[in-house]
Amino acid sequence: MKAQVNGLTLDYEITGSGRLIAFGHSLGMSGKIFEPIRPALENHGRVLTWDARGHGNSEKPATGWTVEDLAADLRALIEHLGEDRAVVAGLSMGGNTAIAYAVAYPDKLDGLILADTTAWYGEDAPEAWEKRAHNAETKGMEPVISFNMSRWFSDSFPDEHPDRVEMVVGTLLANDTSCYAAAGRALGQFDAREGLSRIDCPTLILVGSEDPATPPAMAEYLHQNIANSELHVLPGLRHMTPVEAPDRVGELMGDFLEKL
Repeated sequence: MKAQVNGLTLDYEITGSGRLIAFGHSLGMSGKIFEPIRPALENHGRVLTWDARGHGNSEKPATGWTVEDLAADLRALIEHLGEDRAVVAGLSMGGNTAIAYAVAYPDKLDGLILADTTAWYGEDAPEAWEKRAHNAETKGMEPVISFNMSRWFSDSFPDEHPDRVEMVVGTLLANDTSCYAAAGRALGQFDAREGLSRIDCPTLILVGSEDPATPPAMAEYLHQNIANSELHVLPGLRHMTPVEAPDRVGELMGDFLEKL
């Protein structure tokens, strides 16, 4: 489905019934990566996934936007659906978006779920993300796959679940490189540390124990600075925990949603 929000077109899918649960995807991905976990979430509400601007089947402005703009897009999409409140969840970049949303609209949340994400990528983030953006622009998306595969998934996962890996790889290769670079630059500038104290809704934080992209220390920082939060470190998993272990992650999310 399509929605016109903030001067651009977003592609989204919504299934199920009950409480609205909005789940944002990671960099270079689209809402379809949540298909393995969608059934577990649908037991607890109406599940909204969408392609962030610059991604998937949504409109692709290549420059001049921030993570805060992604959060504003989500707010406009929720209002487009005739809703006011939601549980907002996100993986990696989607988690950055969820944090920015919670900081900007703290009274519009029923709960917050943050998977393998951070409020800040570190002192060298602008330079590191600029390098990654430049590499994508000049070398294309194939090197991005080789760089990320071992960061996203445990060593045995690609052989055990080639269908999910194929989905992720295909989604990544379909990216417009300029939009991927713009998203990377937005992440490099993201810093929501000062706003974490504004978040007072129940918050679930998940991270793979072996996640090298947003390691457990970043999740621990979120836990220490979001007052009403719980943290679960998932043994043996890396960065894409909802894709690699949808049953395990879905159970934790389901338990959290039941308590809201």
